[in-house]
Parts: sequence; structure tokens; C-alpha cells
Amino acid sequence: MALEGDLSEFHLTDIIQLVDLSKKTGGVFLHGQRGSETLEGWLYFRDGKIAGARLGTLAPLEATYTFFTLASGPFRFHDDVIIDVPTITLSNEMIIMEGIMRQEAWETTQAQLPSLGMVPRLVTNPSATSNEINIEADEWRVLTMVNGRNTVGHIAQRSGLGEVRTCEIIARLLNNGLIEQRETDLVDALYPDLNRIVGDALGGSARGLLEDAYARAGIQDRATATQPQVLSALQAFEASASRVFGPNRVRQLLGDARALVDEVFSSRA
Repeated sequence: MALEGDLSEFHLTDIIQLVDLSKKTGGVFLHGQRGSETLEGWLYFRDGKIAGARLGTLAPLEATYTFFTLASGPFRFHDDVIIDVPTITLSNEMIIMEGIMRQEAWETTQAQLPSLGMVPRLVTNPSATSNEINIEADEWRVLTMVNGRNTVGHIAQRSGLGEVRTCEIIARLLNNGLIEQRETDLVDALYPDLNRIVGDALGGSARGLLEDAYARAGIQDRATATQPQVLSALQAFEASASRVFGPNRVRQLLGDARALVDEVFSSRA
């Protein structure tokens, strides 16, 4: 089945409906843009029905909803990619309805919220009106992870709530005066998360390759490193790690790593 194009011209809803109509089994690889982020992942189908998804460390259903927030970028259907055990059982119709709602929520939230590279911290003395605020369970979960070190993107992954829901909560907490943005340097905002992305995907030994890549890119003082230097380090890491772990495994995590670099540097512009 020849199905490929760009998400700016062929929305995810159209892709799902076309695959459903043709009752195909396979996977759609998406390399999409959302603001300054680049996200790569898979949406799997069995007999035309969504059967699973993979995007970083997100749960399959949350990954599927996140794909709806991509505004552009290439996609391609592969009929030789098959998921062994379905991890999503909702109907395509229900997923499309929720996905469109997530897309609209994301667009609204982005107008109110700084980038995913922002690091929030608790307000020491909230205003008196904060005492009247009712905090829901999901909001408490996010609030417990606000420590002046975790980025919004990191909180979204650790909480399991996904970026859209986490950003909605962060926006509400900011507006209510319970948290505020903390000024950060690169050492705080970037390198720990790059270490986490590499370690989660490939294990602790890969972190040594990343450290070596920083040196090869000429990064001596990480706090003053430029965006081209950090991207050069990731390119050097990709070359060395591909020989050890295989190019497919490395390619999957590099999208998340480069997206994080873009987010952090754009937030400092």
C-alpha cells in the first residue's frame, strides 16, 4: 500500500480513516514537527484498526494522542511492520474524537505556556487566594515533581500524564500563583535529560559514549556550549553508538534528544 506524504497536507485523521477503509495491517512511521520539536514514532494497525503506538517512553494510547498534535512532517505506511500483541483496544472513532480534542487543547495551551524546556519551581509564599484553590489528583501528581530541577517535558514523562495534560496543569498552576518559572543554565536544563534519554534507551554504557561525544565536539564548559556544538556532539554520539547498539535503536532516541536541545535553546532565546 503506497501511503506517504506530509502531515501538513494529510492529517492524521485522514491517515487513520484511509487505513481503516482498506483494512490494512502494518505501521505508519511519523517524523513530525510540533513547534520547535521533532517527534518520531510509530502508529500500528491490525486489519485497519489502531493496535498500538510507540513514541519515546509514552504509553501507547498517550503516544497516539500526541501524534494528533503534529503540525507537519513526513509519514509513510509500511505493510511489513507488524505489532505482535495489540496494546490499544479503543475504536478508531473514539481515538479520533479524543485526538482532535487533544490537538485543540495543545494549541490553546501553547499560547499560554513557555516551552517544554522550562523549569518550574514552587512559590515560597503563595498569595492568600491560593488557599481557595481546589487541586485535583493529577495536579497534585505534577506539583510533587516541581522541584526547580525538572523541566516541564521531564515532568510530563515521569508523571505518565503526557505532554498535553501536563502542560494544561502547569499553565493552571502558573496562573494560580502556586509555581513560577526558574531561571536555569544549560547544565541544569539540558545535560541531565540528555543522559536520561540515552540511558533509558540504551543503558548506562551509552552514557560514556555521550560523554566522549561532548569532548569530540569541543565542549569544555557545558554551561556556555552553543546549540551547534551540542548538536555536533549528538551527531558524534550517533556515529559511535550505532556501531555498538545498531543504527535503528540509536535513531529512535536521537529524535527525542535533538528535540530537547531545540526546546532548551529556544527557551533561552
